[in-house]
Amino acid sequence: MNANEILKAFQPKGDPARVRIRVTGRVQGVGFRPSVYRVATRTGVGGWVRNTRLGVVIEIEGSARVIQAFLRGFEGGLPPLARIDSIEAVEIEPVGESEFAIAPSEKPGVADTLFPVDTAVCAECLAELRDPANKRYHYPFINCTNCGPRFTIIEGLPYDRPLTTMQEFEMDGFCRSQYTNPSDRRFHAEPISCPDCGPSLMLFDERFTEVPGDPVAGAVAMIEKGLIVAVKGLGGYHLACLATDGNAVRRLRERKKRPAKPFACMFRDLAAVERRCLAGEAERKMLISSEAPIVLLRRRGRTLPDAVAPRNGYLGVFLPYTPIHHLLMEHFDVLIMTSANFTDEPLISMEEELMAILGSIADAALVHNRRIAHKCDDSILFAPGGSIVPIRRARGYVPEPVRLPVRAPVPMAAFGAQEKSVFALSKEGKAYLSPHLGDLGDLRSEENYRRELAGFARMLAIAPEVIVHDMHPDYFTTRLAASIGGVKRIAVQHHHAHAAGVMAERGLPGPVIAVAFDGTGYGTDGALWGGEFLLARYDGFERLAALRYAPLPGGEAAIREPWRMALVYLQGVYGDAVLEKALPRPISFEGLPAKEVLAIAKRGVNSPLASSMGRLFDAVAFLLDCGALVSYEAEAAVALEALALEATDMRGAYSFEWKSGPAGYAEIDPGPVIAAFVDDLAAGRELTAIAAAFHRGVARLVVDLAAELSNAHGCTDVVLSGGVFQNRYLCECVRERAQGSPFRFHQNGLVPPNDGGIAFGQLVVGAARLLKGSEDFDG
Repeated sequence: MNANEILKAFQPKGDPARVRIRVTGRVQGVGFRPSVYRVATRTGVGGWVRNTRLGVVIEIEGSARVIQAFLRGFEGGLPPLARIDSIEAVEIEPVGESEFAIAPSEKPGVADTLFPVDTAVCAECLAELRDPANKRYHYPFINCTNCGPRFTIIEGLPYDRPLTTMQEFEMDGFCRSQYTNPSDRRFHAEPISCPDCGPSLMLFDERFTEVPGDPVAGAVAMIEKGLIVAVKGLGGYHLACLATDGNAVRRLRERKKRPAKPFACMFRDLAAVERRCLAGEAERKMLISSEAPIVLLRRRGRTLPDAVAPRNGYLGVFLPYTPIHHLLMEHFDVLIMTSANFTDEPLISMEEELMAILGSIADAALVHNRRIAHKCDDSILFAPGGSIVPIRRARGYVPEPVRLPVRAPVPMAAFGAQEKSVFALSKEGKAYLSPHLGDLGDLRSEENYRRELAGFARMLAIAPEVIVHDMHPDYFTTRLAASIGGVKRIAVQHHHAHAAGVMAERGLPGPVIAVAFDGTGYGTDGALWGGEFLLARYDGFERLAALRYAPLPGGEAAIREPWRMALVYLQGVYGDAVLEKALPRPISFEGLPAKEVLAIAKRGVNSPLASSMGRLFDAVAFLLDCGALVSYEAEAAVALEALALEATDMRGAYSFEWKSGPAGYAEIDPGPVIAAFVDDLAAGRELTAIAAAFHRGVARLVVDLAAELSNAHGCTDVVLSGGVFQNRYLCECVRERAQGSPFRFHQNGLVPPNDGGIAFGQLVVGAARLLKGSEDFDG
């Protein structure tokens, strides 16, 4: 039953009666107590409502008639951002209370409530922001109980002002009168402030000297001149510049050391988005939602400089979500608004960190003095076939928990992967995931990871007894797990974690056929996996099929230089004389050390074996003239997808072959695919058509082999995960191929299919093993 049904079914025995109600869920920081107060005063009950670390507790007292009126009206009076996970009601002794009040919050204790999430500024606050007669006209920190900062300012639970970074600003009489007025929209809005008592905005130049005058007007003038301005938001700084100025965009790339990775674009409004992009209903809803994520949209022609998103069929698009953004965007249709950091380093959120980029990247900084307690980047989503899939789960979604299908018997932590790092903590059957913390390749990233982990554990009052980690021995997270004493450790295979995450999201009991395609993940045989078909359960898996192993000549160099993998796959088809073969254009290894690379691959020198679908995409991208080198992960695959999106010739799909191998699972041979499209190149077929046929060929492999394996093992469900399934065109090809199939295909919808979802899957597997008693502790 839902909350309304539970309360309507509750019948107090006494008349008068007193009832205690305990509510958990998203009930703090969303105007829940004021809404309860309004229902209580309208229906005439006495009692109180209070925030506690165990959720919200309500006690109501009155005649049976008014008690029933309150219970009937309870759910209809909830604020828009509230969500109830559980509700309990019990009758207690009356105490003769006839007035209703919001009681002081309980002192910090053991937490069993949701952290509140940051939300986009609401329509009512926007109207006030634009009203010259309003005291908060153009005030950059306007908020109410329905919007504004939450998680990024919180330092403890329950969610009350003294446990946030707003404790540093004492409310004036104007704000306090609204904060204490039950009929006001800002009743108990913890970040409430106004120009007389709240945070303030300042503009600094490249020498960190304050620029006189209106900070927003000054920032607008600088951006209009083609300068780059750092803008402090909810969870960190953005770098803003004119998206329509190719020189400004190229200058930002040079300074940020980001040659090709796409920049996100903030648009003034939805109409501005639709002038430059194609947006479906699901995408429009995401853009205007309170979460306000970045959404990947197909471009409507080339209306922005190519430097915004080179060789990319999509734009990362979002709308203003803070008052500061709205004040800036009154002057622009579209701005680059990208994370303020050097490439692959953590997001900058403190003014001490700002000094590292001011002058070197940014020409100026729009700064405010409200501290950020937690770095939190923008979330990114896309919608293949209208179904929402996260690519990065952060602002607006974190730290809202995800339910676990199995309840861990002890507190657990899962440390995730090396790239796109996210950790997760388990408590009371829920997984609390950190925001996206970036790649763990440097000291600053690792320190930020440790700091956020400690902060989450403190606020949730969790002392993990079991740590789950990846099998890869060289990951920072694996080493961190090994360094922690007094805990048990469980190693979980990378692709099993991918599979278990989708199973848990979709409530699938298993077993299922899992298709896990990505770059690389450490396999149980010590090789690098990434093109896997598994028979997956929560507590274990069996490898049923995999892409045939190929060497990665030069190790990491083969990831940065896709031509190496292309050469290896061509050698697999045409033999050692491949360089003597007259290969059709655009294939060329001229100027590249191709002979040397073939030699080390053949000898196995620094050439680990990999069954990686991600590396196959890289190889195909090079063969179709998408570049010999990459500057960011999946750059080659992104360019290949962009090529496929331009195709008008939609004939055919290349065919993989598979057969049982000596290791006990089916080996998938990409050789026929490589040979077929080389023949198509020789015949003069369009590169776009070949790229599209390759995507359809991979989709055919996914659907047809999964169906074959499902029949063989009695499965009805197929789960798809791993970074390759961030490819929207591939996902839509799979959906098209699977139409009419008797098997159900499932993808991620709550956590990313990339390594940002690994920690969630690790928690699921670890809990299942503990409950079954099949855990294999490595410490």
